[in-house]
Amino acid sequence: TVRAQLRRATPRADPTVVSAPPDADEPAALRRDPHPELFMASHGIVDYSEDVSSTDIVDAAAEGFDSAELVKRFTTATMGPSQGKLEMVNTVAVLAQTLGTTVGGLGTTVWRPPYAPVSLGALAGRNDTLRRASALQDWHAAHGAVPLHAGDWVRPDHYGDPAAEAVGVRTAVGIIDVTPLGKLDLCGPDVADLLELVYVNRWRKLAVGAVRYGVMCTEDGIVMDDGVTARLAAGRYLMTTTSSGAGAVWEWLERWLQQERPQWDVRVTPVTTAYTSINVAGPRSRELVAGLVDDVDLSADAFGYMQVRSGTVAGVDDCVLLRIGFTGELSYELHVPAGFGLHVWESLLAAGKELGVRPFGVEAQRILRLEKGHLVVGQDTDGLTRAASAGLGGLVKLAKADMVGRPELGWAADRTDLPMLVPILTDDPGVVPVEAAQIVEPGTNAIRGRITSSRMSPTLGRSICLGQVDAELAQPGCALTIRLPGGELVGARVHDQHAFVDPEGVRLRG
Repeated sequence: TVRAQLRRATPRADPTVVSAPPDADEPAALRRDPHPELFMASHGIVDYSEDVSSTDIVDAAAEGFDSAELVKRFTTATMGPSQGKLEMVNTVAVLAQTLGTTVGGLGTTVWRPPYAPVSLGALAGRNDTLRRASALQDWHAAHGAVPLHAGDWVRPDHYGDPAAEAVGVRTAVGIIDVTPLGKLDLCGPDVADLLELVYVNRWRKLAVGAVRYGVMCTEDGIVMDDGVTARLAAGRYLMTTTSSGAGAVWEWLERWLQQERPQWDVRVTPVTTAYTSINVAGPRSRELVAGLVDDVDLSADAFGYMQVRSGTVAGVDDCVLLRIGFTGELSYELHVPAGFGLHVWESLLAAGKELGVRPFGVEAQRILRLEKGHLVVGQDTDGLTRAASAGLGGLVKLAKADMVGRPELGWAADRTDLPMLVPILTDDPGVVPVEAAQIVEPGTNAIRGRITSSRMSPTLGRSICLGQVDAELAQPGCALTIRLPGGELVGARVHDQHAFVDPEGVRLRG
């Protein structure tokens, strides 16, 4: 019979025959030790990964599968992810008990490497995280910058006093290294069509020399990334993305071009590290930049807010200048060829001595952007945040013929129950809730939202926050209760506008 043939062809351990006194160095014969893992008080699961029970082993023995290897193949016991490391002894013990033999007499299946447990740390390998750095990183380190590891990049968090750095920007002028901003060069006659598809707002009428803010959403309508895109020429654009989203946005564009719109003539070139990017911000930023630029008219009338120019900065040709303002101040974002980045940086510091220029880091930028009420994708949004929830619903143009996530964006626009991102002021101006602190229902502690960003504002002399709250709590003036990590409850209220500083935008457009 087939069963007899399988039995004859399958090797099995022979019972040990002791013909001589045992050698002291020989290991003792395997046996069933008297503990629960090695005997059946009652039937149960033997191999959880393969869902094999002790009754399955008994049934296999009754069918004539009387070796460990045959039972393994018949029941799949020990064939799961652990390859017998956890369930082998139990499987063999149950079979041995059923057959009335010993574990040593029955034998085991063939072990596969590793023969001993391996730690997760060993499997993960060395912690050799690659770090990217701008051409200015050595200068930052030499001038006392505290390093910040943000994603793949090492950046200057601050130079000793981030609050003073923020005040310096508000009162005079500061410069910050923003090289990690994702930068993509878009060329071709169909770039406007691509922008119209991947952004929620309109792009076909963007004029040469203009800049526009845009928001990208995934196909399920979730906020994916944001940034500005400048039109440098008729068929050339420079797109900027969040630092952490640069690679994902590049792949996103290529996906739509290669798989969905292969007929479009668009070439996407990542140029993040090709440029050293410097933001010059503050009420005296125009004076500072003007001292190093002589081929671009920097007057407010000639070079207004949300515009772009190409020119020479500190003698360096082919620089791109954008009038944008993440800090909420009059500012110029300079993108210069990376090889000349240090030269331009040091030229700005030298030319701005009498203006009070000073470098500022990421922490001061966070304070400034929060004072202006600007959100950060990935911090003030999450994997469920739709454009309307982030206060960006006005950008969404549902009348467009097509855009990524259009059906979901339309459904979200009709909903009134979505959580909302709102500006928040604590009742005690000295309390700065930690980010991710819960907003709760008084008395029940039911979660009604969370703090997404919080800082002490040196400009206002009080704490300021952004937070996501349930829709019914999003109205200006609505009272909130914030639970701090220690359990203390503090009162707060929804502010009447996102910008805590200069809500009219006078400073930004100066």
